[in-house]
Amino acid sequence: MNISLGMLSESGNVIERLQALGTAQDQLNDPDYWSTVGIISLTGILVVFLILAILIFFFWLMGTIFRAVDKKKAAKKAAPKTEIKPAAAVAQTAAVEEEADDEEEIVAVISAAIAAFSEAEGTSYTIRSIKKHKDTRARSAWNMAGISGNMQKL
Repeated sequence: MNISLGMLSESGNVIERLQALGTAQDQLNDPDYWSTVGIISLTGILVVFLILAILIFFFWLMGTIFRAVDKKKAAKKAAPKTEIKPAAAVAQTAAVEEEADDEEEIVAVISAAIAAFSEAEGTSYTIRSIKKHKDTRARSAWNMAGISGNMQKL
C-alpha cells in the first residue's frame, strides 16, 4: 500500500517536471521520460485494480447477505408445510377416489353422446379408448383471439 501511495505522490512531481520541459521533443529527449511514463501507467493500473477488488468484495458481501436472507425465508415457509402433511395426505386420497368416480361418469357421458349421435345418423360406432387431453394448448391465446374475432358476425 505504501508503494502505491509513494507512486501517487511521485507521479505528481513527475508530471510537473514534464510540463516544465515545454515541447514534446524536449520531453522525448529527457532521459527519464520512459520511466516517468512507466510510473504514471503503473499508478493508473494499480488504481483500476484496487477499485476492481473493492467492487468484487462488495458484490461477494451482498451475495452472502442475500443468500442468508433467502435461507431464512425458505425456513419460515417450510415450517408450516410439515404440519399440514397428514391432512394433505387424507385430502389427496379423497381426491383420487373422486377422480375415479369422475372418470367413470365422463366415460358414461361420452358413450351416451356417441350412442345418441349414432342413432340419429343411422350408423354404429365403437369406443376403443378414451384418453385425457394434456393441459397444453395447441394454439396461443393471441391465436385464439384472432380466430374468435374472425368468426364473429359483422
